[in-house]
Amino acid sequence: MMDKQKLDKTFKYYMGLFTADKELGQIMSKVTFQELFNPEFLKENSKFTSMDDILWRSGFGIMNLLEVENVNQDKWNEYIAKNCECETWHDFGKLAMIDWMKRKLEEVKKEKH
Repeated sequence: MMDKQKLDKTFKYYMGLFTADKELGQIMSKVTFQELFNPEFLKENSKFTSMDDILWRSGFGIMNLLEVENVNQDKWNEYIAKNCECETWHDFGKLAMIDWMKRKLEEVKKEKH
C-alpha cells in the first residue's frame, strides 16, 4: 500500500510546480480521466487494464468516472482498495495525477532542449 503522507507530500510538490507555471497550469486544466487513468498507469498501480475495466468490473452500473460521486463512497473505496495500490479513490486520483505530472514535466523538458 501507498504511504499516504508521502503521497500527499509528493502531490503538493507537483501541484506547486504546475500552479506556479502558467503554461503548465493550462496543460493541467485540460487533463482528462483517459490521460490520468491510462493503461500503463493502471497496469503499474492496479489490477485494472483500462478505465472501462474500472467501470465495468465495479458492478455499480456507472458509465463514466464523473458518476463515481453518485455511488456509495464507502463501497466504492472498498472496491478501489481491493484492486489498487491506494486505500481510497481520492488517493488513487492523486497517484494518477502525480504520474501524469511527472511525465508532462519530462515532455516539456524535452521540448525545450
